[in-house]
Amino acid sequence: MKIFFLVITFIFFIQPSYAKWGKGELKLSKETMETAIMYMYGAGNKKYSGAAKRKNDPMIMAISEDGANYMYYYCPAEYQDNCVETGIARSAINACEEYSNGSPCFIFAKKRRIVWKNGGSKVKIKKKDLKSPFVVAKKIKEAGFYDGDISKLIGIDVSTGQINEEINITGEKETNVSKTKTGKKDLVQELETLTKLFESGALSKDEFEKSKRKLLEN
Repeated sequence: MKIFFLVITFIFFIQPSYAKWGKGELKLSKETMETAIMYMYGAGNKKYSGAAKRKNDPMIMAISEDGANYMYYYCPAEYQDNCVETGIARSAINACEEYSNGSPCFIFAKKRRIVWKNGGSKVKIKKKDLKSPFVVAKKIKEAGFYDGDISKLIGIDVSTGQINEEINITGEKETNVSKTKTGKKDLVQELETLTKLFESGALSKDEFEKSKRKLLEN
């Protein structure tokens, strides 16, 4: 009985330190910034999951210290009453670090609240902020997490939270939308991301194969 108690106590104390929140300077890459915005809408990239819709609730997002890699989880609408948070932060960190090339990952956001402590102002994305992706991007940038020009970020459809290449981040129509096919380098990166989601358990084998086939056909 004593051994059992000690084991449970040990697990209880080490788990928070393992899945700890990020601390220190963090600068997001353009891709990570755009994904963080989609995460706030509860929408993963539809290229990798047909079930990714805005109605899903964001749960946790981990980002690497170099700002280039990430992993997120959200609670699908149909399971909102049954989603379990236990261990999900640790899982996000593990999946993020598997592809981060040695850069450690930490928790960036819990639900719609950014918990990474960089010395800047605290950020919580409110439901009213979701009316404008530009407002969401501005709040993240003003907190010191992004140095790029947010007007150059890809557009987000507020009804789904998904990328919309026909508009910019402010919602205005793009006059010169590039419709060139994905280059070889981009295709490799997207396949790597798809594999990452599958190996982390975020996608089933059928979803993985379907998404990969669709990606290769485009």
